[in-house]
Amino acid sequence: MRDHNVDAKTALRKQLGPDLAVLDLLTEQESAELQVLIDDARATQRKALDASISEVLGRLPRLARGPARKIMFG
Repeated sequence: MRDHNVDAKTALRKQLGPDLAVLDLLTEQESAELQVLIDDARATQRKALDASISEVLGRLPRLARGPARKIMFG
């Protein structure tokens, strides 16, 4: 999630790397919009990954779920 005390260009540079010169071409508004799109995409990806993991674990026999979680998540 974005820190609202930091301007959008600074947040993007922190997230994407400081050497991405194309960010200099974006306005503050465009930077903010891009930041929202990135945050939304990551949230969607996180939800899809969680659903996929839950589905896989749900297909395992009940006794295998605990060890499988331990292997996957430490």
